[in-house]
Amino acid sequence: MTAWPAAVGLAGGRLLGELAAMIAKVAGEDGQWMAMITPASRLEADLWLDSVEMTALGELLLGRYGAAADLESFIAGLDIDQITGLTVGDLAAFLARVTQAAAQPGPDG
Repeated sequence: MTAWPAAVGLAGGRLLGELAAMIAKVAGEDGQWMAMITPASRLEADLWLDSVEMTALGELLLGRYGAAADLESFIAGLDIDQITGLTVGDLAAFLARVTQAAAQPGPDG
């Protein structure tokens, strides 16, 4: 999907750390497991997140980043190959886009 460094930029390290912590929390894993998460880690195939964990992750993302970080809507816009291949880097790129968009001033200033 999206290349990690170009899509996420300087915020990438912070986003990756926050995402890794959230993923470990919903997966019930420890810090050692969390440390192995990379931008290339696939949510389903590598980290073995199931639908319940993905729902919990979506709730954490909404709580942290607001309504624009709607994981369910983001995933609904993907095809099956993109869903099964979804990586932590892809998710971080999505979050970078929605947080940048939220930080942009509206038409009134």
